[in-house]
Amino acid sequence: MTAFSKEFTTWLENHAEELDQNSGTLADSLLERIAKEGVFKIGVPKELGGSGGNQSAVIEALTELGKQSLTATFISWGHRTFIENILASSNPYPRTVWLSELITGQRAAGTGLSNAVKFLSAIEELNVTVIEKGDNYYLQGRLPWVTNLRSDRFVAVFAAGFENSSQKPIIVAVPSETDGLKRSEDLEFVALQGSNTAALTFDRVLLDKRWILSYDAQDFLAQTRPAFLGFQFGMGFGLTERALAEVEQSLDKGRSVLTKDYTDALDRLRRLKSTLYFGLNKEHYFVEHPKELFQLRIDIVDLVSTSLLLELQSGGGQSYFRHSSSSFIRRWNEGAFLPIVSPSAVQLRHILAH
Repeated sequence: MTAFSKEFTTWLENHAEELDQNSGTLADSLLERIAKEGVFKIGVPKELGGSGGNQSAVIEALTELGKQSLTATFISWGHRTFIENILASSNPYPRTVWLSELITGQRAAGTGLSNAVKFLSAIEELNVTVIEKGDNYYLQGRLPWVTNLRSDRFVAVFAAGFENSSQKPIIVAVPSETDGLKRSEDLEFVALQGSNTAALTFDRVLLDKRWILSYDAQDFLAQTRPAFLGFQFGMGFGLTERALAEVEQSLDKGRSVLTKDYTDALDRLRRLKSTLYFGLNKEHYFVEHPKELFQLRIDIVDLVSTSLLLELQSGGGQSYFRHSSSSFIRRWNEGAFLPIVSPSAVQLRHILAH
């Protein structure tokens, strides 16, 4: 059963192209439109204002979004991942101050943990440094890529390392109103332009210690990485399901030769979902077996590519016209994003090879 009203899915389908290609007012309104559908309550305990449910239910909602617009799924992934981070934190302050605004979309949440996840896997160093001056902490550095930094109000989560490694790296969340925090213009993408993705620069930002989600970034990231990566599957599942739905409609229109490829892709999708949901719903499974999750992320990238190529073959030449009604080219460009969304397929392959 879909998590969304027919009115919303129709609106999203009709505006998916504009959200894919343009920043601006429509993109800025998207998060609150999604929030009105109750999406960000899913998986949040009822006593905290949510509707309950598990992480699989979150992915199913993101999958439904992904059938219409990867831009919508991408910002929702970042937003919902941030919510998961503050739910996992032992610090109650972020939940008390921000959770209600996040559930309604009044405040956008940017997840800048790609750098941190790569740090955890020994791929790169942390981009933001904590400088100690007396009893105060100051943040210095730059995050080159953070999604869902809506121009009015946002909060961004990331990891920061101490100067001279005097303490363990920490996980912090900083609101947009903070002095010394600067958001760049939106990065220019070939797709997903409405995702409010920009760089963040920290110039001696005074860190309120109530913003610290964890004083042990490595442990926190290991515990929350299954959700960070798991929720990303909503993008791949959504694209795959939509592409295969388009293929199915063509099988009785002279494209029956694709039937076996279609059923094989559908079977792969079902197996992938089953394996992912088993791991997420079994406590600590992917914390203890992270490489299994990495392989699944590589597998969904491959399946998206296979499914989109099938959609192109089933649609034929009409799919390649600029003003085709099929929206195939938009999905093709969206699909090209999945291998590079961090941690990228290449980075995951590198980890699995060592």
